[in-house]
Amino acid sequence: MSYTVLARKYRPQSFDDLVGQEHVARTLANAIASGRVAHAFLFTGVRGVGKTTTARLLAKALNCEKGPTASPCNACPQCEEITSGHDLDVLEMDGASNNSVDDVRRLQESIPYRPARDRSKIIIVDEVHMLSQGAFNAFLKTLEEPPPHVKFIFATTESHKVPVTIRSRCQRYDFRLIPQGIIADRVRHILGAEGVSADDVAVSMVAREAAGSMRDALTLLDQIVAFGGEKLRGKAVAEHLGIANRDLVHQVVRTVLEGDARGVIEAVDGLATQGLDMLHFSKQLLDLMRDLVVVRVTGGDAGALVSMANEELEQARALAEAVDALELQRAFHVMSSLVDDVGRSGTPRTVLEMGLVRLATRPPLRQVSELLARLDELEGQLGGGAKGAAGDEPPRRRGPTGAGKPPSRRASTDTAPKADSASAEPPVDAPDAEPIAPETLPLQSKPKVIQEIPESQQAELAAWESIVLALREARPALAAVLDHGVPVTVSRERIVLAFPEGSFFGKQVEPAEAREGIADAAASVVGGRPDVQVSYTAASPGKTIAEVKDRRREDLKEERRRAAMSHPRVIDAMQLFPEGAANVKVNVDVE
Repeated sequence: MSYTVLARKYRPQSFDDLVGQEHVARTLANAIASGRVAHAFLFTGVRGVGKTTTARLLAKALNCEKGPTASPCNACPQCEEITSGHDLDVLEMDGASNNSVDDVRRLQESIPYRPARDRSKIIIVDEVHMLSQGAFNAFLKTLEEPPPHVKFIFATTESHKVPVTIRSRCQRYDFRLIPQGIIADRVRHILGAEGVSADDVAVSMVAREAAGSMRDALTLLDQIVAFGGEKLRGKAVAEHLGIANRDLVHQVVRTVLEGDARGVIEAVDGLATQGLDMLHFSKQLLDLMRDLVVVRVTGGDAGALVSMANEELEQARALAEAVDALELQRAFHVMSSLVDDVGRSGTPRTVLEMGLVRLATRPPLRQVSELLARLDELEGQLGGGAKGAAGDEPPRRRGPTGAGKPPSRRASTDTAPKADSASAEPPVDAPDAEPIAPETLPLQSKPKVIQEIPESQQAELAAWESIVLALREARPALAAVLDHGVPVTVSRERIVLAFPEGSFFGKQVEPAEAREGIADAAASVVGGRPDVQVSYTAASPGKTIAEVKDRRREDLKEERRRAAMSHPRVIDAMQLFPEGAANVKVNVDVE
């Protein structure tokens, strides 16, 4: 007696049974009910998600004795023969083996003739992307204007290989990957119908390994039932499939998060002894870390968001609650990169082993407030030493508005008390302090820049900089353009911007909408709504904000370089190694 595999035995026989593709089933059912069935369809999606099954369901719906109907009876000769694949008026063609122009021409010769018995002649071409370019071209005219009794249904796993001339003549339906929860429910239903008992771990394992494909799930289930008989248990199923059981996956993740590097090495060695696939195991670890993040950020209420048995879910909750959410996200990020490394490596065991050790020995995360406090303490030690005998406080970073404010990491570079003498060396900044963006400094904070600007333009440039700053959040693109204009006049009544002749930036300011935006921003700065004018000159009448920013950047680089070279520790190092003093290089980042 022949055996029918589960994937064929439990193939859906109506649109209601088509799980995971409800959007396709509903659209086709409504089209049939309203009499708006197209003459050509293109079903796309990965393997095992229901493309060919849906094509046969549509053929039955159109040819059923009681149809056209969205609920075929599955009892009439037409339904039975379409189900068994013996209906003469429903032609199924494999695009991989019938991909030539001659194959398409032979098919076209039968198209003009009416169906032998059915209401419509249905032509199903599976893996249509395998057709040759000539075969596609031969289809074009017939596909655009077929006889009224002909319907085409194309199925493909690689829709991008189907010419756009074919796609434009078809109604396209994208079949999605089926969620693990839906696959698990279907597997439980089939196991119940087959009289096989299985624990939740075994069912979850089948659903997870199927990776969104119902056919893969049922094929795997066939194999597992043949191995385990009428009772399926998670541990035995994992051993049969050659994958790590869930307890081992949880154990390794817990070991990594707890920082036990030795336990990680021992676990990987045990996996290698069992002959398990290291790439597959690394993906299992990544999936579990993702689930832990979900459980952590949802407060434990993640039953519908993770594919786990109840017992495993409780285990995951306990592990997730013991680790900070940011630490879990960090571990997931590292593990994601490690999976890629294992997949590319010729020695996957070594790469996985060392990657997990590196993850287990990662330094702990620290709060930003703690880092800032340590940075301030370091600045005090480097800039002015510890408290003196008189109890003076170490120098701290001063905020942009002066004393009484908390230290700012984007404040002025004045990080130490001012020297009593004008010839004193500049203050020394902490070597690990965050670089300061020059554009955040007030115009007046850089005397070297101011000296290059005529006194008559300094007030206009300062006011203009404030106007552009007000525009940066609302209209950043316009603000970037205005950096390249010279503010000739900035007042309550009028703003005149000068650009070089033929300037692209000047053209961007000419439209009324741009000038209105400038006037709106100026109202809060100069106290009026000025008229904005654009002029073009051969010679620049002054400095632009962009030029001032560039000079600020260069000045700040030079100041930081000089401060670093005058640092006592640098001087000591150069005295200790005089032969290398000439080769000392200072890289300064002020972005």
